[in-house]
Amino acid sequence: MENTENKQLKEAIAENAKLIEQNNKLLRKIYRQNVWGMWLRVVWYAALIGLPFALYFYVLEPYFAALGSSYETFSAGIQEIPGFKQFNETLRQHKGE
Repeated sequence: MENTENKQLKEAIAENAKLIEQNNKLLRKIYRQNVWGMWLRVVWYAALIGLPFALYFYVLEPYFAALGSSYETFSAGIQEIPGFKQFNETLRQHKGE
C-alpha cells in the first residue's frame, strides 16, 4: 500500500514538473511577444510623430526655399481660402485670445 502511494506521488511530481516546464515556455513566449510589441509601438508612434516633420523638412521645405516662399507666405495663402479666416477667428474667440 505504501509502495503504491509512493509511486502515485512520484507520478504526480513528474506530471507537475512537465506542467511547470510547459508553463515556463508559454510565459517566455508571452514575455517575448510583449517586449516586441512594446518596441513596435514605440517605433510606430515615433513614425507618426516624426513623419510630418521629416516630410516638411526634407520634401516641402526645399520647394518653399526654391520658390522664395516661407511659412508666413504659405500661412497667408491659407488665410485666403474661403471660410478659413472665419474658422480661425472662431477658434481664437473660443480660446479666449
